[in-house]
Amino acid sequence: MASESTLAPRVRELPRWAGGAICAVTVLVLWSLVSVLFFSSTGIVPTPWAVLAQLGDTGVQTYWTNISVTTSSAAQGWLWGNLVAIALAVVVLLLPPLEGAANQVAVISYCIPLTAIGPIVLIVSPVGSRTTSIFLAAMSVVFTSVVGCLLGLRAADRTALDVVAAYGGSRWTALVKVRLIAALPNVFAALKLAAPAAFLGAVLGEYIGGVDTGLGIMILAAQTNLQYAQIWGLALLSGAVAGLAYLVIGLLARLLTPWSSTGERKAGL
Repeated sequence: MASESTLAPRVRELPRWAGGAICAVTVLVLWSLVSVLFFSSTGIVPTPWAVLAQLGDTGVQTYWTNISVTTSSAAQGWLWGNLVAIALAVVVLLLPPLEGAANQVAVISYCIPLTAIGPIVLIVSPVGSRTTSIFLAAMSVVFTSVVGCLLGLRAADRTALDVVAAYGGSRWTALVKVRLIAALPNVFAALKLAAPAAFLGAVLGEYIGGVDTGLGIMILAAQTNLQYAQIWGLALLSGAVAGLAYLVIGLLARLLTPWSSTGERKAGL
């Protein structure tokens, strides 16, 4: 019991990055053991070192070119999807009777499988365009962003809204002067979640076809050629870029809504 009581304070004193470092080392060790003990003959699960070696053999320039293309499509889809989501949320606030229709649009965008809608978009898109990748990226973010925006816009202080109404302010005035400020923390939280979703949607759009560059095309080529190490490397790169997008939006949110990040630190989040 005494050892446990002395261990807990030491664990709490560790820096925040220590937990992530310990987790990463643990994953690498377990990954290596599984690869060597169970898949050494087939190579289906390569070791982390084999994946790193393959990344070096393929060349940084090749990966950078394809990552840039995919990121561009993801950014466009993220922008269009969030614009649609914010527009739907604003319409619901200004015209409450349309809430049912707006919610249906958001739910439909979430429920339709991307692998089903992707080929249809590919067929109707111009040959060689990246419409499918951008469209699937946009579809991936609409529902999450609509929910986050509605929660944020409805989080405004009731007293402030009553003051605007007392001075003869319209719904639009209340939206601009009160609701938008109160909504920013929730909106940025939704935008953070939308960033990785948009990137993975863009990769899926490339995987479906119609383009000749991008991480999705590299994954398809590696799968066809049974290059297991490259498949694992591309999966890790996709996750890393998606995670980086999440962190970038999070940092932007802290800069633009410092009151929200201060509250999170006080709450221990």
